[in-house]
Amino acid sequence: MKKQKKITPFNTPVLLTLKAYKRIVGYAIRYANDEISESKWREVYGILIGTVENNSKVIVKDAIPMVVGDRAGVSYENKQYVDMAQIDASIFERSVQDDKNDFIIGWFHTHPNFGFFYSPIDCMTQLGYQIPNPFAVGLVFDHSKRKSKNFFLGIAGLRLKDPDLGMSSAYDLIELLYEKDQKIMVQKADETIKEVNRNINNVLKEIKSIDEVLRKKNLAQLQRNYGLILVPKEDIKITDNEVEAEEDERYLYEWDPDFFKKSYRIPKFREKIEKAISEAYDDLDKLEKNNDINKFEARKQKLSKKIQNMLSKPNEWYDELMDEFAKKIEIISPFYEYLDTYERKIIEHFEERSSEYYRILDDLNNRAELNLDNF
Repeated sequence: MKKQKKITPFNTPVLLTLKAYKRIVGYAIRYANDEISESKWREVYGILIGTVENNSKVIVKDAIPMVVGDRAGVSYENKQYVDMAQIDASIFERSVQDDKNDFIIGWFHTHPNFGFFYSPIDCMTQLGYQIPNPFAVGLVFDHSKRKSKNFFLGIAGLRLKDPDLGMSSAYDLIELLYEKDQKIMVQKADETIKEVNRNINNVLKEIKSIDEVLRKKNLAQLQRNYGLILVPKEDIKITDNEVEAEEDERYLYEWDPDFFKKSYRIPKFREKIEKAISEAYDDLDKLEKNNDINKFEARKQKLSKKIQNMLSKPNEWYDELMDEFAKKIEIISPFYEYLDTYERKIIEHFEERSSEYYRILDDLNNRAELNLDNF
């Protein structure tokens, strides 16, 4: 009986799912397609999520767009390494919860009209994936090769033959399998391309509006008029640069006015509302100790209403702000998976800033009810 030949990591086939393929194509086609002048084509880069099955097959389950480069290459900056580490941690947490073994299984990038090969920089990138994981795969997509005889999907898989040799290692194409019939994969990808091309300009317009209108204007105006977020004094800079000013770090702590005044710039509205709440609790505490129930309830209602009125405007402004954000997200969300790191970060940054404001506002709303047990 013939012994079955052992499959080496280099020869291990790769199964590409429809989901991953559509995401690669949907992102890549934004920057290089037949409707764009070839001189304006740009390469893109992303990471692949998947698993190794019984050391005999690699399954690429998803692809996450990361960064866009120029016509002849794409560079990977430090901030993308940070983003990738965050994605890796997120995948790990999700895998534990779902009892899966998904992780970053490799990377993809595009070679618009260049074909399927590795440049020296590509070899270095592949080495970074393949040294820790011999099964790691690199996918190269070239839209100009789609529907050709040998590369019907316009995509190829590559690995280094001997990563232990470092940059001296040769590379070669590897066996690429597909979750569905290739014609179905192309048909579904074509549907994605049409939808992305039809909507992406409007999506990018909404993302720009989130950054320039909702965050830099509306949210900033909310903080100016009804400031709640403390700013560390040592971080305060006088600058005409709006971007620099927006990058200040903000922190949240339990309220301690004596401590904060030494280290933080306290917004006038925050100081005013905190003082009103503190004085109200002191007032009610005295009435409770005197066991004056009738006066206590009447005073509590009056003080609570006063503080709630003080908070009515910031609550109203915040609700309007988030209503606008929700409308924009409704337009963006169907195409979120075709956005890159920078575009996703704009959305995430607004969510972080607005959530920071809301956490304080929500705490103040709760404390405005003047329940002594919660003080």
